[in-house]
Amino acid sequence: MRKEREKEIRHKMENNPSLMEKDPLLKELGLLRGLLRMMHNDVALEETLGQALRLSRDILPFDCAFIYFLDGEGHDLVLRATSNIYPHAVGQVVLRMGEGVTGWVAREMSPVIISEKAWMDPRFKMFQIFEEEQYEAFLSVPLVVKDILLGVVNFQFRKAYVPSDEDLELVTLLTQELSLVIHHLLLFEDARKKARQIEALSQVSQSIASNRYLEEILHLIVTVTAEMTNSNLCSIMIHDPEEGLVIRATQTLSQEYRNKPPIKIGESISGIVFRDATPIQVEDVQKDPRYSFKDLARKENLVSLLSVPMMIKSRAIGVINVYTSQPHLFSQDEIKVLQSVANQAAIAWENTGLLQRNLEMEEALESRKKIDRAKAILMKANRISEDEAYRLLQKKSMNIRKSMKEIAEAILLAHDMKIDS
Repeated sequence: MRKEREKEIRHKMENNPSLMEKDPLLKELGLLRGLLRMMHNDVALEETLGQALRLSRDILPFDCAFIYFLDGEGHDLVLRATSNIYPHAVGQVVLRMGEGVTGWVAREMSPVIISEKAWMDPRFKMFQIFEEEQYEAFLSVPLVVKDILLGVVNFQFRKAYVPSDEDLELVTLLTQELSLVIHHLLLFEDARKKARQIEALSQVSQSIASNRYLEEILHLIVTVTAEMTNSNLCSIMIHDPEEGLVIRATQTLSQEYRNKPPIKIGESISGIVFRDATPIQVEDVQKDPRYSFKDLARKENLVSLLSVPMMIKSRAIGVINVYTSQPHLFSQDEIKVLQSVANQAAIAWENTGLLQRNLEMEEALESRKKIDRAKAILMKANRISEDEAYRLLQKKSMNIRKSMKEIAEAILLAHDMKIDS
């Protein structure tokens, strides 16, 4: 009997969709069917949010809708999805907890219904990007799972609107189920992100343990880090005692950025990070007064920045910078992972420096041995003192513009050939 009733309802809906607008039961059935499809579809989070907003249109006659997510630190609400009117605003609009009606709903975890003149509510925050003076009514509902706030969904109406009890029940059902779906997708997204981070750290560790050249290791680090953090630019800057912080590796193709002048200690964000040996993140480098390259940032579309020091014990040797093209608040996890990468990069630099110094010392020792042998040959052949033999080598080196090692090698070769003959 039940199956026959469901079949009858589906037949009516398919042949007369307008019935859904009149019959609350049909609305609920349509919503449940949509929720089932949404829960069982293996799609990305953004597509799920889009499906939820499309489902909402079967319940409410709204003119625009927005979904905000609480960031990882629990301080800000970031716009993650909109109905088709304002897609360019996604990621651009950020509200503090308690700011505006949306922030109030998030803080109190309680819905708000404003039937008319929403802009007159003392909690209301106007965004010119949304042309909110056009809208009369406002409905805002928190997205909550097990008393944990995930975000807020807002509906705005051009005309005064009082939702019916049935409509509110359906909106509540939608937001409850959407919250569960979002919660699971966020857990999956977080697990996938951590897997990428572990893989990136593994690649960095393997490169450091390999026999690759330093430049190759640094290039791999910036490339992997950019992919791991979803940033459009990553750079490694190493401190030079004479010049300051100098770019030694970046994955960007921009010659203008690659040719960016060295940064003095304490100047710009990177210089401050190096001086204080403490990470700094900037929401928008194009507006931050501490940042010294605003024109370059605008040209390269650099917005948010995370800069961390490259540490060897308690000593900074450089910084790693990552930039995003959209406003982004870096979480503590992201900062910790980048700090780990920076410290591994510092070890790679230090180890290579030690290896280079060892090679130089070995070469110097080898040169000294050859010069001493050459001096002994000259002393015996010319019956001169050690100092005189040394000055003779030195004079010959200056006259023909060859190193003393090369002069010594020539003397040793001539001596060996004479013995052989």
